[in-house]
Amino acid sequence: MTHYSMTKIINIHTGKERVIQRFDCTVCNCKFTEDEGGLQRGVIGMLPVSFCPTCFSGIMDMAEYFRDKDNKE
Repeated sequence: MTHYSMTKIINIHTGKERVIQRFDCTVCNCKFTEDEGGLQRGVIGMLPVSFCPTCFSGIMDMAEYFRDKDNKE
């Protein structure tokens, strides 16, 4: 299950609040924001997933490895 948490940023000059949504990585459970990259909301089949930038990069590298392996055979 993917959980989302919010971080509040308040402008000290205007007092207006800015909420930054944080996501939990499906693989390593670390929290990350949209600004950091990764995959914020996706699905694999029917399973909702979120991948932090590190796990997303690793998954893409793994997919590329297996794609290249299939092309060489």
